[in-house]
Amino acid sequence: MSKKSKAGKVLAVGLIAGLVAVLVAVWKASKPIEDPWENEPLPAQPHQPVDSREASVEEIREILEDDK
Repeated sequence: MSKKSKAGKVLAVGLIAGLVAVLVAVWKASKPIEDPWENEPLPAQPHQPVDSREASVEEIREILEDDK
């Protein structure tokens, strides 16, 4: 195998690898960018209804008396 033939093959492989790298870069650049504000999360909802979270005066007195 002559030096010219070997250099030609190396040049061809390098050219193909460079072309593939350019195509991958163009493909990645053409992909749409996801907008983080497009799909805003819903506001947080309480796990329990408001009625079940409210304590009566009697319940609070019992809790305070149990702590004594």
